[in-house]
Amino acid sequence: MSEANSDNGAPERRAAERTRVLLAGVVGAAVAALAASRDWTTTTDTGHAGITATTAQAGTDLASWALPCALAGGAAFLAMLATGNRARRVLGVVAALAGLATVLAGVLHLDAGPWPIAMGAAALVLAFAGAAVTARAGGWPDSASRYDAGDRHGAAPDGNGAIAEDPVSLWNALDSGEDPSSPNITASAQQKGRS
Repeated sequence: MSEANSDNGAPERRAAERTRVLLAGVVGAAVAALAASRDWTTTTDTGHAGITATTAQAGTDLASWALPCALAGGAAFLAMLATGNRARRVLGVVAALAGLATVLAGVLHLDAGPWPIAMGAAALVLAFAGAAVTARAGGWPDSASRYDAGDRHGAAPDGNGAIAEDPVSLWNALDSGEDPSSPNITASAQQKGRS
């Protein structure tokens, strides 16, 4: 394989890595939030009249910060879908810290059954994904780069740098990732698109 061919595959590999890390973060946050909202312990008490009552304690009762931290980590990962790489790095730190706080909640309540263990494991995935974003986002393709003129196909649809002037071509350009507000669209095409 030539060096040029390996360079051509690098953006796809980085985009695939970005997708895997973001997906791991979202799934980790979702599983941690689910586990935090489950009943972790149940106790059965018999009263003076012989009435038995069962009391359940959810993760939100035993570790009140676990669910908000898991949700904050998930929100950070969802925000990464629409931000640039610098903002992703900051959000990665937020997600990693939220994941570690949720792991701590699980560790403090390991004796409360399987849900704290599941929450801690999922939160660990969230924390590692946040750290990976912080460390690796600089090499990932930026979200806005798909709208750079001609970046996906090397040229605009008509081959001479301008998108054709009919509304159908405008919609096709949108579908292929072209930015309809770019200078590649002529003034008459913009006028037709507004009508």
